[in-house]
Amino acid sequence: MTELVKGLSGEEALPTGEPVNISRRKLLLASAGATAGALVIGFGLPLGAARAQGPGAMAPGTRVPAFLEIRPDNMVRFLSPFVEGGQGIFTAMAQIVGEELDADPASFIVENAPAGDDYGVMEGGGRYTGGSQSVRSSYDTMRRLGALARQMLLQAASASLGVPIGQLTTKPGAVVHTASGRTMAYGSLAAKALDLPVPDPASVKLKDPSEFRWIGKPVERIDVYEKSVGKAIFAIDCSVDGMLHAAVQHAPRLGLTVGTIRNEAQLLAMKGVHSVHVLPGAVAVVAERWWNAKRAAEAAQVDWKEPGPDSKVRYMPADFSTAEFAEKLATAPGDGVDAEKEGDIAGAFESAGKVVSATYYSQYVRHAQLEPPSALAR
Repeated sequence: MTELVKGLSGEEALPTGEPVNISRRKLLLASAGATAGALVIGFGLPLGAARAQGPGAMAPGTRVPAFLEIRPDNMVRFLSPFVEGGQGIFTAMAQIVGEELDADPASFIVENAPAGDDYGVMEGGGRYTGGSQSVRSSYDTMRRLGALARQMLLQAASASLGVPIGQLTTKPGAVVHTASGRTMAYGSLAAKALDLPVPDPASVKLKDPSEFRWIGKPVERIDVYEKSVGKAIFAIDCSVDGMLHAAVQHAPRLGLTVGTIRNEAQLLAMKGVHSVHVLPGAVAVVAERWWNAKRAAEAAQVDWKEPGPDSKVRYMPADFSTAEFAEKLATAPGDGVDAEKEGDIAGAFESAGKVVSATYYSQYVRHAQLEPPSALAR
């Protein structure tokens, strides 16, 4: 994957969402695990300066911050810089890229991009999933990626049909010659686009929002079927040769640390247990099997220690009450801060024929904890 971009040119700063100009270099065929005969588009998409890089001197964040592969079977593979955690990011990325590419989101295969800084497309080159930042931080960049791919396919069709590019348009998954009605599927053009000049990204026109077919419109989640029938693979489903399993007993409250483990010797003697580890605010047990690790972690007798008076760790008092905290917030003096304000809210309430009011409360916990998180470490 890191070999896709070679020799990014130019020292000028690029605005948000502006791909690095990759003219004068070829897009690579069947590279980095891509399908043979596919059109592979990988370029630095980024914020900050585009620096000239040799193949042996790539700077983090400049290799392949986005990766789009148009396959001969018309499927589109996209590596997302952001993680799908049930919030619909993969579908959103398919909508945004597909809108400008003119490819149905249902034709996308979206996967997580490899870990590391090379796929950092956020301001400052960072990369994380959270705070509802994934779409807003990459919207312009992903649109331009799709538009650039579409332009490449139009160029390939123009060369194949021997007609000016101005006589061509697209429909989902295909280029259309408007005069004759001839169509060429994207997949059939993928290999042909490989050796054509890459357009200047600044010259690629984006759609007017009034033309949107998928952005801002309800579409089916591209991942819902596999998740519904149990085909989706999660970290907890993965295994490697010689793998050990770990289970964790967390502190009952935020800020507590491990004092002593009273029965550590007994834990180590339990079936399959490999080791016991003290973590910040938790005890972990590593064992040959998940069930062995889980049983031992649950059996750990831990004396938890309160933080000292000078501790700077975040701390949850033993007498913390969600209800009392909500009451404190509700009765705090001063005006609240409007996160967003649009229109005449007070006037709308005054003129309404009927006003329905309700207040909802939930516990003071992290949101969306549907199941225990898991990770695979090598």
